[in-house]
Amino acid sequence: MNKKLVGSAVVGAAALTVVVAQFAGGGDDAPAAAPPPTTMPTATTLPYRETKQIYDFPAEAGRGTGGFDVEIPVPTGWAVTEDKDRASYRHGDLLLETDRVALEQEDPVSGLRAVAKAAGHGGSVVEHAPVADYDAAEWDYTDTRDGSPRRITVVGLGVGDRLITIRFEAPPAEFERNRGVLDAALRVTGAG
Repeated sequence: MNKKLVGSAVVGAAALTVVVAQFAGGGDDAPAAAPPPTTMPTATTLPYRETKQIYDFPAEAGRGTGGFDVEIPVPTGWAVTEDKDRASYRHGDLLLETDRVALEQEDPVSGLRAVAKAAGHGGSVVEHAPVADYDAAEWDYTDTRDGSPRRITVVGLGVGDRLITIRFEAPPAEFERNRGVLDAALRVTGAG
C-alpha cells in the first residue's frame, strides 16, 4: 500500500479527532453553542441580485404619459424578503426596507405623518431635502424588537399618488456607524 496515502489518512483522522473532541467534548472550556439563527420564511441570500429595488409606474391610461421606474440602490448579498411592494434587506442586526404605499395626503410630510400615526411609534416627522427631484419627508423614532432597542429612520418620497418609503434600522450603537447604508439607498434614480 502507498505510504503517502496511509500517512495522509492517519493525519486526517488525527485532525478530525481533535476537531470532534473540541466541539463535542463538554467541560468548562467547551465553546458555548451559538443561538439558532432567526428564520424568515422566504428569505434568500442573493449575491447576484441587481443592486437596485425597482418600483415600476406604468403609463397612465387616458393620459398619454409614458411609464417610469423609481430605482433605489440596495445592498448586494444581504438576505432579501419580498412581500408585494415591500422588500426587506437584512444583514445581522441591520435592516433596510423599501415599500410603496398609496398616498392619500397631498404631500410626503402629511403622508408620512399618517403612516407614523397608524404605526403608533411616535417620533418626529419633518421635511427632508428632495430626493431625486421628489419631495420627501423624514421620520425618526426608536422602537424595541425582540427586547432590544432599535433606532429607525424612514424617508418617504412623494411619487404621484404613492409614497415610496426607505427605512433603515439598527441598534442605537450601530446606527451612525452604518448610516451609509441609508445614504446609499437615498441615491434614487428615475423620473416621473
